[in-house]
Amino acid sequence: MALGFTGSPADAAQAGSAAIQVAATIATLKVASTRNEQPIGEQAVPVAMVGRSDIETRMLAAPGDTTTLFNGLPGLRVQSTSPVLGTTIARIQGLPGHYTRLLLDGVHLYGDRPGGYALPRIPPMDLDRVEIIKGPAGAFYGSDALSGSINLISRRPGSEPGREFLFNQSARGETDGLLWLSSPATSPTKPRTWTHTFLAGGHWQQENDVDDDGWSDIPGYARGTVRQRVFWENGRGRAASGVAGVTIETRDGGSAFARESLETKTADGAMFGQMVLDSGYIVGGAGSMFVQSRDHDFGDVRENERFQTATIEITLRRPGTRNSWLAAIASDWYAIRSDPLPTAYVSTRPGIFFHDDWRAASWLVLSGSLRADKHNLYGVIVSPRGSALVRRGPWEARVTAGQAYFTPRPLMEETEAAGLTLLTIEDPDNLKMETARNVSADFTHKTGSTALTVTVFRTRIDDPAQIDRTTYTLRSETEPILTRGVEVLGTARRPPVSFTGTYTYLRTRERDGRALALTPEHSASVNAAAEGSRGRIGVEVLYTGEQRLDANPYRTTSESYVVLGMLGELRFGQWRLFVTADNLTDVRQTDWDPIQRPERDVDGRWTVDAWAPLKGRVINGGIRVSF
Repeated sequence: MALGFTGSPADAAQAGSAAIQVAATIATLKVASTRNEQPIGEQAVPVAMVGRSDIETRMLAAPGDTTTLFNGLPGLRVQSTSPVLGTTIARIQGLPGHYTRLLLDGVHLYGDRPGGYALPRIPPMDLDRVEIIKGPAGAFYGSDALSGSINLISRRPGSEPGREFLFNQSARGETDGLLWLSSPATSPTKPRTWTHTFLAGGHWQQENDVDDDGWSDIPGYARGTVRQRVFWENGRGRAASGVAGVTIETRDGGSAFARESLETKTADGAMFGQMVLDSGYIVGGAGSMFVQSRDHDFGDVRENERFQTATIEITLRRPGTRNSWLAAIASDWYAIRSDPLPTAYVSTRPGIFFHDDWRAASWLVLSGSLRADKHNLYGVIVSPRGSALVRRGPWEARVTAGQAYFTPRPLMEETEAAGLTLLTIEDPDNLKMETARNVSADFTHKTGSTALTVTVFRTRIDDPAQIDRTTYTLRSETEPILTRGVEVLGTARRPPVSFTGTYTYLRTRERDGRALALTPEHSASVNAAAEGSRGRIGVEVLYTGEQRLDANPYRTTSESYVVLGMLGELRFGQWRLFVTADNLTDVRQTDWDPIQRPERDVDGRWTVDAWAPLKGRVINGGIRVSF
């Protein structure tokens, strides 16, 4: 369920977050994902954004889950990877989810792969905004950002002490409790040297068999999260911050004869710092580490997995009125140890990169990025990206082109659901490096209260490593993956009412000329909201078109469907009461076909892929209080 502005390319985001943030505020917001911290309205690189006001609205429907933040965002879709356990992954412009790089404050704190730190485990209360780069982002972040990046930006302390508590209860047995605390960033006389934020959350879900067919449509889970952030600033251009978090979760689902369970333990931490030199240069640095242990029980087999990543980065940048540039050295380390794999997978990726933004004229901004990485398996790899922004009156146009690479490994969407025990890797020593090339252009017309953006794009991935579902074999394919499409985003805002509409047309092709599975050719959304001093109401309609299905014994093409959601919130001083209704149309995949397969698949799965909602209509209600 959504309310208000659902995100946009940078140019459309300048129109504002509906009925909450005015256009002027958005236009001056500095983008973190391109590292030069230029205002979003001055960015030649197209950046989509979900603002804090939208996060606050969406977290009422799912307080422990960030997946709802992307509802209705054109070109981005959250896809279920396991209907039994409810895990998901984000797909950008139709490409498989393992090509999406998930970041926190620009570093790889959440891992690089399906299951590394899934979106359903990240509470949105702790986020200020989300920045999304569509298309190859290897020039910014190196390997594994083949389809783009999702950068979660942390919420920082405000000028007053922050104390918030949220409690939510669902009619389907979901319970959420969250506490967020912060110390003020200023005092009556001067800025504070030290500030902090703290998040603690507990989330529980009862296992549900909604249609009484013997299979759980909603998995049961129990999750606890704790995250502490510390900020230091001396007021003379020197600043540092650190973050550390722990998440523990258990999930269970399936049937009486085919149970699955997943136990996940995660610890992560990062440090950031910068110093302004007398010459105007800014030296910065960041380092992060992520450690995860997973035990996945498929009933007749148990897989144990250990996953670690580490990143270090040192930057030198020079901001300027007409020209801003940044140079950096960085290194990633990545290791997977799993019982079914004969050896550990270890990847080291030291590299250097350069990014430059140049205001060539009042109507023209140019941006260029170049990164070179030294991979321990594939040698030196170069990732370029260039963009241009042209403005004239109410019109804007952006053109961007880029190249990135991906180092193949067996952890993919399919293995997240079926595991690694039965997977066969064809010629594992000769899996080829995957290379993506993308070009896109967007055109925007803006007025004081409206904005319309049309984006066209094309991506080609050569030597893709894919899993053949008929044999459960991973191999490098000779035929490329091709995606091309059109995205449309329109917003209109006349307080207290706002409207947002989106449409995505997507054509994909992989081996044998077939479309990528679970990728709708047509999707659309309409969002309307109204807000006043006493509360807000909203309604959202999501349309998902037909999708090609893989290894489904009941059908080769899914049905199209429409999902309706609503939200209402009342404010009484520091108290807020809210009710959300998700999927009021009660769309359920099992209304068409069973989720259980007639017989077990070659990869060991008892269920088909999830191509439509399984949980049906869900009503949530709760309170939120600031104290």
